[in-house]
Amino acid sequence: MTETRENELSQDELFSLLSNPRRRFILQYLNKNPESIRLQALATEVAAWENETDPEELTDKEQKRLYVSLHQTHIPKLEAAGIVEYDGDTGEIRLTDRGSDVNRYLDAGASSGDESRRWGRYYLLIALFGLLVYGLVTLGGGSVDQTGVILIGVAWVLLVAIALFQYVQTERRGRD
Repeated sequence: MTETRENELSQDELFSLLSNPRRRFILQYLNKNPESIRLQALATEVAAWENETDPEELTDKEQKRLYVSLHQTHIPKLEAAGIVEYDGDTGEIRLTDRGSDVNRYLDAGASSGDESRRWGRYYLLIALFGLLVYGLVTLGGGSVDQTGVILIGVAWVLLVAIALFQYVQTERRGRD
């Protein structure tokens, strides 16, 4: 059963709209840049994001492919849902109030410096603390046999590696 309030999208409609990465990027972009934008410029931004390059380095083919996709598929879906307003004469797109409400599902409102979202740092600190405790136990001659010390050591090294990987990924995403 889908939940819906008057004048709001149902959960199924919302999830359907957000199931596509291009539409999510469009909404994130429009949430971060509240002024209207021309469809061509938006297509350039989306193409640069998808190709992981600067907008100036895009080929005409990459830009055209995204423009057609946005014009024929994604913008009409977002417009039909009342999330964006599109003026076909000027090519201007802007986010509606309903589109701003979708922001909470995209996490577009969180600033890139929002420390409450940086779980990688916490994981890494916990793993390093555990490694410190492990070192103190092994150096202090705790009551753990040699096999136990090796197994615990391997587990902590894996934990540190996983935490470090997650930290690097989080930091990389935070810069993008």
